Amino acid sequence: MDRAQLEQDIDAAWDARDSINTDTGGATRDAVYAALGMLDDGSARVAEPLGDHQWQVNQWLKKAVLLSFRLNDMAVIPSGTSYLGNGESGGGES
Repeated sequence: MDRAQLEQDIDAAWDARDSINTDTGGATRDAVYAALGMLDDGSARVAEPLGDHQWQVNQWLKKAVLLSFRLNDMAVIPSGTSYLGNGESGGGES
C-alpha cells in the first residue's frame, strides 16, 4: 500500500473513529498496523524537523497512533513505586 493511500485510509478511519473498537478488522486495522509499522521501522515519523527550529506534524500518523488505542484492549500494567514522594504506585491504586 502506498503512503498516499495509507494516509487516505487513516483519515477515513479517523472520521469514523466512534465506530472503531477491538472488533474492528479489515482495511482499517490493516492501515493502522501498516502506519505503526512505518513508525517502528523508522520510515516515517509523527513529527519531522523542517530546519530552523521548525517541525511538521504528520497528522495522519498521529491519528493512526490514537486509533490503535481503540483497536486494542487496554490493561493496567503493574509496576514498582513511582517516586511521587509518597511511595505509592503511580497508577492511582494503593
